[in-house]
Amino acid sequence: MNLNILDVDRLSSVPVWVVFTIVFVLLAFESATLLGLFTPGNSVPITLGVLTSIGVVPWLPAVVTAAVASSMGAQWAFWHSRRTATVSGLGRVESALPAAVMRVVLGLTTQARSRPRAVATAGHLIGGIRTVTPRLVATSSLRHREYALLSLLAAVVWAAVLVSAGAWLGDRTIIRTALGYAWIPALTVMVVTQLRRRTRSSSPELVGAR
Repeated sequence: MNLNILDVDRLSSVPVWVVFTIVFVLLAFESATLLGLFTPGNSVPITLGVLTSIGVVPWLPAVVTAAVASSMGAQWAFWHSRRTATVSGLGRVESALPAAVMRVVLGLTTQARSRPRAVATAGHLIGGIRTVTPRLVATSSLRHREYALLSLLAAVVWAAVLVSAGAWLGDRTIIRTALGYAWIPALTVMVVTQLRRRTRSSSPELVGAR
């Protein structure tokens, strides 16, 4: 079996604007929805770094694309959670969570309320936590404009570090192959999510019951 079939080198034949579009959607999805917890968000800017090392994409646009996409997704999550007054954005989801899980969420929420700026900045640098942080900080008194600035600054640092790391690791074949396979769960989660939404929208119970 040829494990190199999904080597990121194969992206060299894809137009740069397509690569950036896919990256933007993946990173915005990772920070905007809780399903982003199941996607390897950190591998995306690292992959961009690998592509910079082989001359497929330029470094600065790669960093800017990754940072803006991740920050925009986080800002949407912040806004949506504040508007709905829930951590997940869905009251019925939170009501179904076990009591132990809710205690952990409440504990993290307390930290976010007492140190919103520190949590907003540091949280964006860590995979997984990056998806939850905007929802927790939304329960604090931090203004949306201030959160937007903090998340963007943190996203720039995060993207610059990981893209640079990818560029440094780019000459290792095993790294390029591993990153190629790391995109599979991210794309799978997004496709399944879209299919479920379309199925629900076309369901007889949801379409114009009269």
